Amino acid sequence: MSRKVKIFAGPNNYDFNKLYFEEADEYIVGVDSGLEYLVENNLDIDLAVGDFDSLDSRFIDAVNEKSKLIIKLEKNKSMTDLAFAIDYLYNNIEYDKIDIYGGIGGRIDHLLANLNLLKRFDLSFRDDQHYIYTLHKGLHHIDNYHRFISFFAIDDCYNLSLKGFKFELNNYYLSTSDSLCVSNEGSGEVEFSKGRLLIITSDDPWK
Repeated sequence: MSRKVKIFAGPNNYDFNKLYFEEADEYIVGVDSGLEYLVENNLDIDLAVGDFDSLDSRFIDAVNEKSKLIIKLEKNKSMTDLAFAIDYLYNNIEYDKIDIYGGIGGRIDHLLANLNLLKRFDLSFRDDQHYIYTLHKGLHHIDNYHRFISFFAIDDCYNLSLKGFKFELNNYYLSTSDSLCVSNEGSGEVEFSKGRLLIITSDDPWK
């Protein structure tokens, strides 16, 4: 049975009730401090993962009680808690999509590590100000609900066209070192013939 995987991760700097809504056949995963949101909102946890060094000790008993499966990791390891969780899901769970709540903000090195996961897996990150995901080649319609939308090449993108956005583009070669497509606005169509595109939609946090 295919399902949507929803992973809740730290830093805990987002409004859970603003972002989360229950769906059929969802598979709920908590990673370290993200488990606090799940306990506080009384959600059943399909999978809990982490070394739990950032999980407040007040939540340990509840996590043990509400989790169907717990994977306790060593503090010294070769990947982050979130990377381990995604790798485990990829190899053990049938799913249609992975949405990650959190994982943005906090330490810059962890943010970069999380963005690197987008190169290996089809998934998305979201918090109160951002929605981050990737696209493969082809024609895509994007409904952007944030103020800004930016496009970056994870793999060099060929014949990139942007239509309907504030700043349009036609058959452009966007390399991995090119920042031309930052801070666009609006919704529209994206099309490219080769490569992989990183989409970041965002709002100003101070507005």
